[in-house]
Amino acid sequence: MFVTIDIVSAVLSALAFLVWMPLAFLVERLSRRTVHWWLTAGLASLAAKSVATVMLLVTFGWRFAADQVLIEIPFVLLPAVIACLRSDRVMVVRLTAAASLLGFFHAFTVKAETPNVFGYGAMLFLAFLILRAWAIASPRVSRVVRMSAFVLAAVALAASGFAYGSFTSRWPERHTMAAAGPSHGHGDRRTAAPSVDLTTLHGPRTGIPDRTFTLTAAETAIKLTSGAPVAAWTFNAQVPGPELRVKQGDLVEVTLVNRLPKEGVTLHWHGLDVPNAEDGVAGLTQDAVRPGGTHIYRFRADRAGTYWYHTHQASSTAVVRGLFGAIVVERAEQAREEFDTVVMSHAWPVGDEPRPAFGAADTLTRKAVQPGTAVRLRLVNTGNNTVSDAEATTFALTGTPYRVAAIDGGEVREPGELRNLRLSLATGGRYDLTFTMPNGPVYLADLAAPGKGLLLSPDGTGTPETPVLSGDFDPAQYGRPAPTPFDASSRFDRQFTIVASDGVGFVDGSLDLIQAFNGRLYPDVPMQMVRKGDLVKMTLINRSRDNHPMHLHGHHALVMSANGRAVTGSPWWIDTLDLPPGTWFEIGFRADNPGLWMDHCHNLDHAAAGMLMHLGYEGVTTPFESGSATGNMPE
Repeated sequence: MFVTIDIVSAVLSALAFLVWMPLAFLVERLSRRTVHWWLTAGLASLAAKSVATVMLLVTFGWRFAADQVLIEIPFVLLPAVIACLRSDRVMVVRLTAAASLLGFFHAFTVKAETPNVFGYGAMLFLAFLILRAWAIASPRVSRVVRMSAFVLAAVALAASGFAYGSFTSRWPERHTMAAAGPSHGHGDRRTAAPSVDLTTLHGPRTGIPDRTFTLTAAETAIKLTSGAPVAAWTFNAQVPGPELRVKQGDLVEVTLVNRLPKEGVTLHWHGLDVPNAEDGVAGLTQDAVRPGGTHIYRFRADRAGTYWYHTHQASSTAVVRGLFGAIVVERAEQAREEFDTVVMSHAWPVGDEPRPAFGAADTLTRKAVQPGTAVRLRLVNTGNNTVSDAEATTFALTGTPYRVAAIDGGEVREPGELRNLRLSLATGGRYDLTFTMPNGPVYLADLAAPGKGLLLSPDGTGTPETPVLSGDFDPAQYGRPAPTPFDASSRFDRQFTIVASDGVGFVDGSLDLIQAFNGRLYPDVPMQMVRKGDLVKMTLINRSRDNHPMHLHGHHALVMSANGRAVTGSPWWIDTLDLPPGTWFEIGFRADNPGLWMDHCHNLDHAAAGMLMHLGYEGVTTPFESGSATGNMPE
């Protein structure tokens, strides 16, 4: 609903501009009666715009309507009302036309964290001075000269704005992500604390590892189960890559070998809070491993749960093509379910449209599971969350009651039985679904691919039924409450507000439809600065028209409220949180893992276009650089 109201509001801003601007040029030549009807139409368009703004305010609150209430209504609607009331209308009509141009500009460009009331007021005052000077000069200057001057001024202004935006938005060919943008938080990160090179923040360098793995990245032609060919990039010549199973507390050593012909590669352990130097972000925590090179990761698997690994080098391309896999950390004292399997939802680049699949299976997969068997399906979403393909992020399990036993690797306390619900899962997020196998078939469906998915049955046969769903799974109200180390009433050392918005803007020299944080794109998004031990609160707001699955590296956060309502179920710990349009969340975490950490939208196309920022601990530095001249391209 937010998207619909927001689009209608923007269209009405455009309509108001299209009504008022021609009137500004023709008002002196039209009859009083014609001007009257034109003014009525213009005022009606702005009244409709105001209604849309009020709907936005009433339905979603001040956070989502502040810009329109403080800018578009006073600066556009009030001059229009004055234009309709005054007998000498020429000046006011033209001022309203200028205001409608500002309203049109505001409606279609990226919004900052707080409304820039002063800036828009200054621009409208400047327009008033120009129009006043125009009115004084008009009797002495011919219409042709006036129009020529206006056109030339408009062209010069537009060209200057375009050139400035294009030049200032270009990404540097070489830069350090530790110095990207200004900083929010404690002092200056370079001088407020002793300098610490993040390469010293590594996993255990000594000791015999409990589990060792080798992952070799290479170009491999694969076929999905439908026979569709994919020019994939793979780990160990398979997609997904090998499943890595370890026990909680194990010392894990993974050797990455790059056999790709041209591309670099890294390994990021999505959801595992490893030491900073093991995080696998090209240009921040390491250099990308070049073709023919190797890199060794060592870390202690301290947290049980379902996680996944993927490259963090050109990941918007490389992950889509197959450089990902699952890593499961089992509790040392807990026996595994009799049927325990990872299901990795992915969208493969086949033709012009992404092809939904579970792993490499884009057709129905059948498996035999005996009745009475304890089943755990570890569902991982590796695709991209967008509104246009929202069903690609939604799943359903039918044929039996089930429980969501874990979210993002964290066990849910006393999960209740569920049935016939839609399971919306953020890109990068994980749900562990558990149940006892019944006598009939159980169907795990990807709602973007009807009739496909995973079908479990006692004899491995059967036909899936179309899911009939009656509601949506809500993690905020699921499970039983339990004490947490902090809550919304705690005293937080640092508080940050992150607003996702979209609109027309410049990215790397080009004008495009962009997604931004607080009105900015990387590398101009301020770094969120903390000290070790800080209790941190983040307010995440999505004022854009697209989904944004937010992923903070190196930390798990507690969701404290969703859309203004406190979380009432089991403590909801996440490393990836989906922000649908028109939603806002308050999350908190303890800054207990020093380093420089990425915090980004896990729609990797959005991240690649600049929707990323960093969480930085005071004094931590990096020797690595990113940019086109370095070969390190983290997104």
